[in-house]
Amino acid sequence: MVMILESIFILTVFLVVLVLFYRQAIEQYNILQIEANQLPDLPKLLNERTPLVIRDVGIPKLFTPETLKANSRLQQFPISQGVTLGQYIEKPTSVKPLTQKAALMLAKESGLSVWAEHTWYPRFFSYSFLEHIHSLTTEAHLGDQGLRKTTGILTLLYPTKGAFEVTLLTEQQEKCLPTAWRGRFPESFTIQDTPLVGEIKYITIKLRPGNILCIPTHWFYSIRGDKEGVAMWAKLTLDNPISAVASRMEGTLDA
Repeated sequence: MVMILESIFILTVFLVVLVLFYRQAIEQYNILQIEANQLPDLPKLLNERTPLVIRDVGIPKLFTPETLKANSRLQQFPISQGVTLGQYIEKPTSVKPLTQKAALMLAKESGLSVWAEHTWYPRFFSYSFLEHIHSLTTEAHLGDQGLRKTTGILTLLYPTKGAFEVTLLTEQQEKCLPTAWRGRFPESFTIQDTPLVGEIKYITIKLRPGNILCIPTHWFYSIRGDKEGVAMWAKLTLDNPISAVASRMEGTLDA
C-alpha cells in the first residue's frame, strides 16, 4: 500500500512539474541565432524558451521537388481539389493549406518523418532517457499558412524549397486578436476585425532553405511562401505527455 501511495505521489509531482514547464512562456521578442556547428548546444539553448534560428544546417534530401519528381506515386498525391503534388511542383499555384491529416501522410510517404526521427529527435535532449517521455510529429506542407498557435514544447519550421517569411506573435498578443484569428495573417487585420488592432505587436523573420526556426510553446506564427517559386516546408513538433494532449486538440481543428 505504501509503495502504491509513493508511486502516486511521484507521478503527481512529475505531472505538476510537466505542467509548470509547459506553461512557462517568454513574452519578449528576442531571437537567438546559432550556426550548424553549435548544434551540441541546442538542448541548453532551448531551455531559454526563446525563438531560435539555426543557420546552414543544409537542405534534407527528402521532400524537395527533385526527389518528388522521381516518385511517380507521390506526384499523384492530392493537395487540393483537382490539383496533385506533381502539378503543383510543375506550376505553383495558390492552394489551401493541407489539413494536418494530409500533412502527416505526406511526411510519412515522402520519408520525411523517418528522416526527422533519426536526424533531429536525439538532438533535442541532453540525456537520452528523455527521448522515452517525449514524441516527435513531422508534417510536410506547401505554400502559405495563416496563424496557428504552437502547442508542442517546441515547433520547428524547415523550408525545403523556396524562402518564406514567418510572422511571430507572443501569447500576450492573444487578447488583442479578433475572435476568428485562426488561419488569418496578422498584417491583414483591420479595425473592423478588432478595435485593438493598433496594439498587436509582431515580428517577421525571413527563413531560407537550409535554415531552421525553432519556436517555443504558446507562440503564434503564420507563413508567407516565396512568391517566385514552389514553397515547400517541414514542420516538426516536439511534445511531452502534457503538450501532446494540447497538440491533438489543435490537430482536430485542421482535420
